[in-house]
Amino acid sequence: MSLAGVVLAAGRSSRMGTPKALLDFLGVPFAVRILEALEALEVKTRVVVLGPDAPRIQPVLAGHEVLLVDNPEPETGPIASLRSALRALQPIQPSAVLVWPVDLPHVRVSTVERLLESYRRTTAPAVLPTFAERRGHPVIWDSHLFAELLESPEATREGARAVLRAHEQDVVSVPVDDPAVIDQVNRPEDYERLVREWNRDIY
Repeated sequence: MSLAGVVLAAGRSSRMGTPKALLDFLGVPFAVRILEALEALEVKTRVVVLGPDAPRIQPVLAGHEVLLVDNPEPETGPIASLRSALRALQPIQPSAVLVWPVDLPHVRVSTVERLLESYRRTTAPAVLPTFAERRGHPVIWDSHLFAELLESPEATREGARAVLRAHEQDVVSVPVDDPAVIDQVNRPEDYERLVREWNRDIY
């Protein structure tokens, strides 16, 4: 299996007020934490999709072997970032992509290992985690859905969830004991809560 890891970090972070990719988590920026997790998972091909804050984010990624991809239309949502990544990966032709939003650095590596194990076992078109019966991230997309993700008018309007819905009967949901998969770190108070919770767990 040739898996590529895709970190979505092109959003404007307007509600946060600062690039989420640069927020500190356990001593490193969000984006770096996720790249380190991908490295620990031995995901060799790693892509980071950047947007208007690229000049500020690129320097912190300098120590990591990563393909940087520009999303020229971040206002159209995550589907534009995913499409930018898939186009950049076309010469490599990975068998699947693991798509990880940059605002979820606290998803456990063991959680992603379970997703990878499920994908290897089932080769499902999509594999995703659930917590409390809610679907979350990261999501593994099989290459059989790449064309649909790239070209589907429904995905353009509604995002990748439209492709999930079209293949509902074949999507594999993996229940996990990791609330981070459904967390949303969009505002300063969300970030403060995240830091507070992790500091409490550590100390």
